[in-house]
Amino acid sequence: MVQVRLQEEWIQVEAGTTIDACLRKQGREMDFFAAVCDGELLDLRTPLQEGQKVTLIPADSDIARLMQEKTLCFVIIVALRQLYPQLQVRIEHSLDNGIYCEFDHGTLDAPALEHLLMHMRKMIKERKEIHRRYLPKEAAAVHFEQLGMPAKAQNIRHRRSKHCAVDTLEGIDDYFYGHLCVHTGYLPEVYAVQMKNGCWFGFHPDPRPQDKLFAVCDAYERWGKKLSITNVPQLNLKAETEGIDELILMSEAKIERELVELSDQIVSQHPFRRFVLISGPSSAGKTTFSHRLKTHLRVLGHQPHTIAMDDFFFNRSEYPLLEDGTPDFESLDAVDLELLQETIRGLLAGKEMPLPHYNFHTGCREWRGDTLRIDPHDLLIMEGIHGLNPKVIEGFARDEVFRVYVNALTHLNLDPHTRIPTRDYRLIRRMVRDHQFRGYSAQQTLKGWKHVREGEDRYIYPYQEEADFIFNTSMVYEMLILKKTAVELLEAIAPDEETYVEAQRLLSLLQYFDSADSAHIPSHSILAEFVGNSVFF
Repeated sequence: MVQVRLQEEWIQVEAGTTIDACLRKQGREMDFFAAVCDGELLDLRTPLQEGQKVTLIPADSDIARLMQEKTLCFVIIVALRQLYPQLQVRIEHSLDNGIYCEFDHGTLDAPALEHLLMHMRKMIKERKEIHRRYLPKEAAAVHFEQLGMPAKAQNIRHRRSKHCAVDTLEGIDDYFYGHLCVHTGYLPEVYAVQMKNGCWFGFHPDPRPQDKLFAVCDAYERWGKKLSITNVPQLNLKAETEGIDELILMSEAKIERELVELSDQIVSQHPFRRFVLISGPSSAGKTTFSHRLKTHLRVLGHQPHTIAMDDFFFNRSEYPLLEDGTPDFESLDAVDLELLQETIRGLLAGKEMPLPHYNFHTGCREWRGDTLRIDPHDLLIMEGIHGLNPKVIEGFARDEVFRVYVNALTHLNLDPHTRIPTRDYRLIRRMVRDHQFRGYSAQQTLKGWKHVREGEDRYIYPYQEEADFIFNTSMVYEMLILKKTAVELLEAIAPDEETYVEAQRLLSLLQYFDSADSAHIPSHSILAEFVGNSVFF
């Protein structure tokens, strides 16, 4: 017998007992998806050893959510292979808490999709085991080359570890860059819907199409295909053969082209729409974007004036509180909407209005005597995370306001079966910027990220489709630049820190990217907001 601490309770089990066997005995098998011991994330098949202190990962955690998504992808791949082997699935991007897929060499009509869905549900009901074995890195790479998965093979050769996990479901092998559920029964009821040129899969019925967001994601995916850069190995190859400078020039030219398109749209609706609202989640690049948009509007003969929604926050002592007692910085209730609307209306009416300034060091709103008056034909721009919330412009006519949603929506996948979450891109951006300009450690950024994300889910994402224009600030080359600093920051997090597991997950993602020098990033680039040398700061 060996003694281990499972959660907060010391128990005795027979030597070699796995974590899932122990949970089954306790009747808690489906309550937990994985475990952590000494900072390492373990799957539930891991045998328990004397003296281990094991913390269990609950079903409602972010780790469990990612495991479910990867497992769902595996079930889709296997079910397609069994029913429609001529189709090759590509996991394109997330959409309404599910995943959007397209297919090479054919499509699925409604009856075929229903047949596939029934087969997937049967696999889930039967709790099919997902086996895992470990191969030497080169052997695993050769194996996936032979299976016709060259992108996986190239990524495996980028791994730091000498070995690689190969997962098997129903005799079919794949590689998913992290842990999967130990069997398909960990998935809830799955749904599938025909959508656009492919299908949506998820754990709730009736997904919202989100046409505007989809169109932007689809446009960037098509652009990536034209460049032959749809996944990380292709990006690494392009940087090696054509050079990072060519990637920088192409990405920056695309941003510039879309700024021209946006500024033309805004001006075409002037003077009826003089108020431009810019919104988006953390580290989307809103600040640099707003400066560059102003420049383009000035080129077209207009004089834009900018105010920041952040300056209309109440004093920090007046913020609503989160469950843990900390101020809710993301809440709309932290904003003095009455003062904000009064100021906007006064400015649009040509009045000289006093402007507040929010001091983030003291957490207090200050009045420094700053005022602003704009001419009747000038444009007013306001930037803030709540810009698309209808309450912000309550009382304004729809055609008075031009609303812009800004986000970093990467089209890059690790390989055709594995997407890179957009939030990971923004988190890495924020981590580098927090270090460069605020002196924060990666530990501090990661600890605060949970509240940031929860705020985005409540106050930003529900209003994405309200935008008149969605602007994508993602640049194909950026992770090659951010990698060096991000890796140094993440490697400084010790195994006993609460964010260590998340740090290791991000390090695992970054290992597949090559590194590049930031010397030639233009000073007006959105990326310069995060790595430094920005002309706007």
